[in-house]
Amino acid sequence: MKVNCDGAWCAKTSKSGYGWVMRDFAGLLQVAGGEGGLFFNTAAMAEAAAIRAALWACLELGYADVEIESDSQVIISMLNGKYGVDSTLECYIHDIGQLVSQLQEVRFGFIKWNGNAAMHVVASYVASHGGVFRWDAIGPEFLFNVLTEDVNIPIRI
Repeated sequence: MKVNCDGAWCAKTSKSGYGWVMRDFAGLLQVAGGEGGLFFNTAAMAEAAAIRAALWACLELGYADVEIESDSQVIISMLNGKYGVDSTLECYIHDIGQLVSQLQEVRFGFIKWNGNAAMHVVASYVASHGGVFRWDAIGPEFLFNVLTEDVNIPIRI
């Protein structure tokens, strides 16, 4: 299972949210979700919270072998042991480590911002609407259209 995560953060207000999108080997949506109306001190906190929430969802859904992708190179480097853990992110990194220990196989990878539009669309949507969201394999229309473009399927609704 490939899981793309993203945080949305406004520097002026600290209003935040995060989203995650889980896809199978063919790139088809399995489930997506996120939470908005939150407040974080930094964008990195929103990014780390997104990864933590995605791992929690993997546990809930029974996915034991996952690849987590984020556009936060710093967070991915911390999780892969290439950077020291920033003290402001320690609790998130610790929680992520605890969740990883409950799964069979977890790989963390960096993906450039323009490499996955779906995670940005979900994070932006939940941040602007507030609340907790989870969508099944059909997903909402706005996400369906982005996902079809990601896997080069010429279908739109």
